[in-house]
Amino acid sequence: MSDNWKLKESSILMVHNNPSEEVNAEYIEDVERYLKSPVPACNKKTALKLLKQFARKDFPTFWTESVTQYLPAVSEGTMKLAKKVYSHDDAVCHAKALIDSLDRKNLARAFLYGTAHNAPEYRTALACYYYIKNLPEHRFKKMYLGTSIWGDVYDDNACEICRHTCKLSDEPKMQFWHINATMSHFYLTALIPFSFDLNLAVVYLEEYKTLPIPDFTSKDLQFFHEIIAYIESLPEDTTPSKLRKGLKGPGLLNMSVDQISAFIDLLGYLNILHTDDSFGVTIGHTKEREMLPPLSDRSYFAHPVNRWTRKSGIDYDMIEILFGDID
Repeated sequence: MSDNWKLKESSILMVHNNPSEEVNAEYIEDVERYLKSPVPACNKKTALKLLKQFARKDFPTFWTESVTQYLPAVSEGTMKLAKKVYSHDDAVCHAKALIDSLDRKNLARAFLYGTAHNAPEYRTALACYYYIKNLPEHRFKKMYLGTSIWGDVYDDNACEICRHTCKLSDEPKMQFWHINATMSHFYLTALIPFSFDLNLAVVYLEEYKTLPIPDFTSKDLQFFHEIIAYIESLPEDTTPSKLRKGLKGPGLLNMSVDQISAFIDLLGYLNILHTDDSFGVTIGHTKEREMLPPLSDRSYFAHPVNRWTRKSGIDYDMIEILFGDID
């Protein structure tokens, strides 16, 4: 038996020997002590290191250990104990008010700054803004999951229109896991997991509003156009996977492979890379069930860039709409 398997088996046994009641009781005690006597905040660099440390742990390991090591990052604000949960209709109203408090040009500048300086936390807000802007006003409609031998099946907890989930886990430590997994996507990769949903857009925009205003310059816009020119130069059979390898190759982007994947997804969400039958969040709302599958089973990219090849082209009209008036 390999050492790796022994470690995995050990983690499974640890979960089995620590039922949820005990785990959550220990977590609640840790939090109560923290709330009575908060630990000093660390600096941002250390907070991001703690968040990265959290993100690298597998769930069984996290589930059976104390969260006290992360509390300096909670005091600093990067990591969270929990998040505010809105009912569906309140979430829609809150989201619309949230984007009214933001300036689209500043969001565009932040995206460009975050791309040029590899600051993931500045890259997602622009797409989140447009997702909410184009989200139709609506009331909760339970999500259709498919048909079984017993009839149609629905998720009573998720909305068909916006994928808003009204109920989170009742387990406090599970809440800690979910909100900080979201924070790790926001701060470390600029990843929007799977497909857009209202909860995620709201959390990302609320966190974005806590950030200092980035020091955007025209060089950031120039850098973005250099990326687009590089994409333009690629062969017509270039897929998102090949594009990821290409962007990593020439030293153009100072990003990890995961960050480049997320960046390509964002170019899809922003409708810069798309096909004629698949569009991003900047021009309208697409429900999850209406999203077209990838052209290849080997594609792990998000709608709509999952159907793109270089032959599909680059939407320069959208680039002009997004960034043409920000200088």
